[in-house]
Amino acid sequence: MDSCKHEVLRLVTDTNRKVRCRHCHLVITEAELGDNCCPECREVHKVSRSDFETILPDENKTVRYCCERCGAIIDC
Repeated sequence: MDSCKHEVLRLVTDTNRKVRCRHCHLVITEAELGDNCCPECREVHKVSRSDFETILPDENKTVRYCCERCGAIIDC
């Protein structure tokens, strides 16, 4: 059993904005997008599509903390 009391916590946030392809509905981060073409549409349908919608963060999303001492991730 872990003896850490998790007294020093750091908020863990997902800072990567996500986008959804309007054609195949693939959801990826903007960093994964690379050359602004949907990788799924290009590989499966052989079409380079760059029509995306931005996914807004869910307000009811689980909040995550990381213990600075032991590294445990705590979901709230």
